[in-house]
Amino acid sequence: MSTETETGPRADDSSVFGRVLNYIANDLEMRRILSGYAVVVGLFVYLPMISVILFSFSTSGSSFPIEGFTTEWYTEMLSSEPLISSIISSLQLATVVMIITTTMATGAALAYRHQFVGKRALLYLIILGIITPGVTYSVGATLFLNEILGLPRGLWSAIPVHVVWTFPFAFIILLAGIPSNLAEQEDAARVMGLSEPKIFAKITLPQIWSTILGAAVFALTLSYNEGTRSILLLGSDNTMPVYVRLDGVAGYRWRAPPPVLNSVASRNYSFLSSFGSPGSSSTVFP
Repeated sequence: MSTETETGPRADDSSVFGRVLNYIANDLEMRRILSGYAVVVGLFVYLPMISVILFSFSTSGSSFPIEGFTTEWYTEMLSSEPLISSIISSLQLATVVMIITTTMATGAALAYRHQFVGKRALLYLIILGIITPGVTYSVGATLFLNEILGLPRGLWSAIPVHVVWTFPFAFIILLAGIPSNLAEQEDAARVMGLSEPKIFAKITLPQIWSTILGAAVFALTLSYNEGTRSILLLGSDNTMPVYVRLDGVAGYRWRAPPPVLNSVASRNYSFLSSFGSPGSSSTVFP
């Protein structure tokens, strides 16, 4: 009897130990799989960016292998008046679109917390700006704005088209960033006698300002890089994406991108990544 009682617990201990080892082995295997997957995704996302930056300093232009170091393509980029003009136009348009989009999206996101008739339909209508094909929307916007309303083609005619494109993204970001208990805090402030402007300035804005800033950066980036939806509205004006597509790549007959475009892309990366620098990342993206 004593032998059976001694061997029983030992058998149980060994089986528990085996299950623990098996669990650890499976967990480590899953970690390896997830780590490998993360590395593959990271390479897929960042290698094209790194390639553009490397080729922008290459004496061989856009051909491989990379031979020597040069800043010739940046000099050529800065000396190209049409290219610089298109970049300035893109920044001007994107800034105006960012201000309009952020203001509208903030108000819409704060209002969407409350119940009203057609709330779900409004959400679907907003998201429609994302899922509508860019070329289709470009043709429709040109017919409506230029042909029906008679507005002249130009840089500022693209503002409503860009707002329709950027607004859903900013709206979704703000919806996700608004604290779930913000409405209760605002109601408590009303009970204490605070006016609506003071409630917004002292309670609402301090808790969502970083989300607003993140939505603004997102709107600026989307507008700055948008070319498909506004290409028919610009007329003789050019934005950076349209210039790259029409005067750059198309004129080069698709053999390889002109070396100067590597410099343009590299400069864009550095400009846009400045919003996510260590000093600002904690405030831009909550």
